[in-house]
Amino acid sequence: MGNPLADSWIYATVMVENQDGRKGNAFLVGRRIDERHVRIFLVTNKHVLGEVPEARAKVERFNLYLNVKDSNGKLSGETVSVRVHGTSGPDIWRGLYHEHPEPDVDVLAFDVTPLFVGKTGIANKWAEYTLFGNKERLDELDVTIGDDVMVIGYPLGLRHHETNFPLLRSGILATKIGETLEDEVLEGNGKTRKRVIRGFLVDGAMIPGSSGSPVVLKPIFGRKVKNAIMGGLPAPILLGIMAETKYAPVQTGQGDSWSYAGLGLAFDAETIKETIELFFK
Repeated sequence: MGNPLADSWIYATVMVENQDGRKGNAFLVGRRIDERHVRIFLVTNKHVLGEVPEARAKVERFNLYLNVKDSNGKLSGETVSVRVHGTSGPDIWRGLYHEHPEPDVDVLAFDVTPLFVGKTGIANKWAEYTLFGNKERLDELDVTIGDDVMVIGYPLGLRHHETNFPLLRSGILATKIGETLEDEVLEGNGKTRKRVIRGFLVDGAMIPGSSGSPVVLKPIFGRKVKNAIMGGLPAPILLGIMAETKYAPVQTGQGDSWSYAGLGLAFDAETIKETIELFFK
């Protein structure tokens, strides 16, 4: 049996480049309309497209690094430009994205169904809600602190040369999913603010360029669930979306400097579903 990640999240994850040339990550989610129809959404962080709402409102285009298949079945990478706010002619993208309504929840979704309908040969796949780690699924699999996870994306903008497949990095859950976190964030005015967020921490040497990456439960044979051993391989369920790399002060001979703390902050899968469901209200 092959690695279930190879047929799911590796194909669902894409690199995003905003109009300022900054790169981040995103992944594709399919939301069923009925048995025959699905709408496809690109999920990423708000700050990947722009740090503040005013900046995001001015975004006209961003690039997606996709994989396409030619008539002979060969895969290659292709960069596709997506229009957000048209400056002339009909603007089919206007109104096709939503941000999570909570300011501190760094999740954004685009409806990219027109892209997949209008372009042939796209090899990327999408994940559906059946792979989301909701409360019931997390309890069923007994997901807890210390579980192994995979973070899929393009840290530091790294990617394959001929194709646009992402990299896989490993980590462990450092906090509980479903229990809010409290931390402090530096505001633009130089002051710190306490916040309570619906997120969790991943310990795994997270580095810049991981924003927007899906955080997935690592499928492991013989997983222990409620004092029993699973006989099969669990599905690679989505736990959340990576949003921040944590830093820590390091003492040097010339004072403190900042270095990576090895922790990444992710928002849970429920926040992603809530953002997508805004399209259907």
